[in-house]
Amino acid sequence: MLIAVETQLFTDQVWEEVVFGLENWNLPPGEIQSLTQAAVTDFDLIDQQDWPIRQLSAGQKQRLLLACLLTRHPDILLLDEPFAFLDSAGVHLLLQLLQNRVQQGQAVLLIEHRLELLQETDSNIPALKSDRAYRMDNGCVTPIDPSDLQALAPATKNVQSPTYPPSTSASALDLTSDIPIVLQTQQLSWGGYPPFPDLKILAGDIILLRGENGCGKTTLLKLLSGLLKPSTGQLMILGQDTARQNPVQMSQTVGFVLQNPNHQLFAESVKAEIMQPGVAPAKAQQLLEKLNLNARADQHPQALSQGQKRRLALGAVIARQPHICLLDEIMVGQDATSLALMLGVLKTFTAKGGTLIFTSHNPGVANVLQPRIIPLSKRALPA
Repeated sequence: MLIAVETQLFTDQVWEEVVFGLENWNLPPGEIQSLTQAAVTDFDLIDQQDWPIRQLSAGQKQRLLLACLLTRHPDILLLDEPFAFLDSAGVHLLLQLLQNRVQQGQAVLLIEHRLELLQETDSNIPALKSDRAYRMDNGCVTPIDPSDLQALAPATKNVQSPTYPPSTSASALDLTSDIPIVLQTQQLSWGGYPPFPDLKILAGDIILLRGENGCGKTTLLKLLSGLLKPSTGQLMILGQDTARQNPVQMSQTVGFVLQNPNHQLFAESVKAEIMQPGVAPAKAQQLLEKLNLNARADQHPQALSQGQKRRLALGAVIARQPHICLLDEIMVGQDATSLALMLGVLKTFTAKGGTLIFTSHNPGVANVLQPRIIPLSKRALPA
């Protein structure tokens, strides 16, 4: 399993995707049916089994790919960042499944930056004990003691017991302050689903949209950016109704870093991606250094790793100095040092009055940024 999930899904529909792999093993139809049913049930995709894959969230796509891989029992499982887009329930499920497979005699080779998941913990999320561990630096692979893994992840210490600040609803905000409201929504909805919670967000706010896979976090960010037009409701940005604005107009004030960085990297070099019209060369160089991309400045963006691409996409958006920055799960694929660099850039952005709205399933990120949390829950289509 590679971290680029979408490149490994081959059919159009959830059920057929699981069936496809089993058919290639030439299994009897009855066994295919039972294994597929078990897979979509185990990975909480039973309600989505007839959906087109394009309608799934990133976390649901990751669950689907894992379901396809784990319906069979290969001798060796190779997994590249398998927890990347999973919510806490998905992480718990995958850890239990991997523990079971190891106990049954399967070997698991796991590439993971969230090293706390491999440690003993007092939380209700089980740890996956490592028999052997290796560290890779500049292409050199070095054996390390598995007991030392936690010491290598300073940015994620104690993330299993995060201390979240209390959630604040829009109606509870102190709107008598002099801090301007930069974004406000009312009864915003899309695709026939019930409306999202109303938002009133101030300049300098740090907002975490929190919810399980498939609850609509990415959809809400796309609505706030103008990439999707709402079915109902109103979106006000800097006091202006955005109903007649197109995404290009909205991008003057709202920056959006997508889940998949390949969808927004277009320049011929890393440096050119940051050094857009209106961006001072000194500012571009400073961002490259802050995001540890200066050594890659002359390389093509597609030559970077997934984690480096996400840092580059963030730099390209921050360089334009938007009033509001939307981030959709961009902290995945970052080692401890790189994650700390990204969080430092974001804290500087908000300290200067920028507004940050982001999604992340990594509790360590919330511990550092201390956001105001807006919980989202799954909303069913009306009958």
